[in-house]
Amino acid sequence: MTNDARRPARKLEDLAGPRNKDHNPSAVSTTESGPDLLGDLFAPLPRAAMVPGVQAILGVPREKAERIVDAFDDFVSRPLEANLQKRSGRDLAKRNPMIYLARGVTTVEDWVDRVLDDKETSAIEGHLGTWQEEVARIVSGGIKPPTGADLQLDRDGVAELYAIHTSFNTKNSGSLKSDVDALRRGAAALKTHKIRVEMYIGVLSGRKKTAPLGSDPNITVVASDEFWKRVSGIADFRTRLLKATMLLAPLVRKRAGDDVARIKAEAIALFDDGHGGLDLDALADPPTKAALKKRQRALSGDGQDPSGH
Repeated sequence: MTNDARRPARKLEDLAGPRNKDHNPSAVSTTESGPDLLGDLFAPLPRAAMVPGVQAILGVPREKAERIVDAFDDFVSRPLEANLQKRSGRDLAKRNPMIYLARGVTTVEDWVDRVLDDKETSAIEGHLGTWQEEVARIVSGGIKPPTGADLQLDRDGVAELYAIHTSFNTKNSGSLKSDVDALRRGAAALKTHKIRVEMYIGVLSGRKKTAPLGSDPNITVVASDEFWKRVSGIADFRTRLLKATMLLAPLVRKRAGDDVARIKAEAIALFDDGHGGLDLDALADPPTKAALKKRQRALSGDGQDPSGH
């Protein structure tokens, strides 16, 4: 018996961690929602099992868990699927092949996998940021105000306005200024109604320290763990959200699978040297769309390649 076979499956209770009742009285614990809902978290789950899984991991009511799962599909899985549907195998050659050749890639399948991974990674980062903004609104019960801020929470007569950043150092000066202006506009509108306002920039990941914004001490840049604690009432919510993201990954694979297989097949047909290696001549001068259409017409018409092969 292997070590893996002897090792007990990680239970959902271990992954969810302790519930912080002081901060989130309405949180649902794993024992309340049923023991061993998922067994091994790392096995792909059907969508029906994702909602109770997300509910237990995040410690939120079922209604919020359902909205979080739906939001992941809407803001992450579907946009990725739409992006892939627009791509073809020929498009992979638009990314400089030297990036991969210099890293020792020699086979066409390895090249295809790496290019697709890079393209999906750059796309999914933005989609995940949008999803996390929606998660913050869902768990906090807040709204997206019409003034341009990302989140408004009303607590004890105080309106908290948040601009939400995926990572604080990813914002260029122009984008940061736009967010600061939106916070100020929102604050000014609320103050006309004699409402006390506090302004924040919440950083979803990677920031350790909460401190005033250098250009405006009236705006506080909130550390990532503190931001998620503020909106959810759960001290370790950011860690829990990472675990929930792993649970939701099959939604991406399900939607992307067919298009990934199609793109790989097209790229291999175009850039395989006949022995599994990369055809560098074809990579250097990929066939035009017109040439590919002509080839497809020929293949569908008489089964012959336009070149006569």
